[in-house]
Amino acid sequence: MNNGYYAVMLNKESCDVVKPYATMDVVVGDHITLAYKPNNETFKKLNKLCGKKVDVYIKELRANKNIEAFWVNNMYLTETYKKLKRVDKGSAHITISHKKDFKSGDANTMFKR
Repeated sequence: MNNGYYAVMLNKESCDVVKPYATMDVVVGDHITLAYKPNNETFKKLNKLCGKKVDVYIKELRANKNIEAFWVNNMYLTETYKKLKRVDKGSAHITISHKKDFKSGDANTMFKR
């Protein structure tokens, strides 16, 4: 899975909550990336989580003139309430929407700890 990514996929109800906040051309609002282009170790770790439900808590809405996203405060596996974190660099977030010439990953620039 060298070219893919692992993410928490939002269910329809959660997408319906996120998408009304979209004000830009390309509406995303459907996932939280956990690992982009994961190595084999990360792949094995995250592959075990496929199909698990996750509770997500939002910290705040951030936006600039090109992109808008929700900053994720915490994520927990619903079944065990074990904390789930983004594996690679960057903050966990839900890209809501962006302008046509931008990518969802550009939202990372708005989240510095």
